[in-house]
Amino acid sequence: MLYPIMSTEYVSALKFQLSHGLEFEKKYITSTMNKMFKVELDMVMLEMKPIEIALAELEQRHNMSSDIFYVKFNAGELGDDREYIKWYAYKDTHDKLMERASEIEKLIHA
Repeated sequence: MLYPIMSTEYVSALKFQLSHGLEFEKKYITSTMNKMFKVELDMVMLEMKPIEIALAELEQRHNMSSDIFYVKFNAGELGDDREYIKWYAYKDTHDKLMERASEIEKLIHA
């Protein structure tokens, strides 16, 4: 499940506090936010593990990478087999989780 990082109101309040707070408050807020992002990144990575296992099994069974499968499936070259639809869903979910992890990593290293 993908979770939004935080609400717009929360982000606005943090921006205000960071721009108007005392220096020790800024360091505390930044440190706390980095810890929260690291926990969220760990959760995303944990959620990705069973999907990666399923993708590896499908790749091995069909002797095809998920990236190649995704292109062929989208081009209509593989048909609508139930297993292909599941593979498509796993690949799509994996890509979204990878994108989310990348976004979080950018925040951690900003």
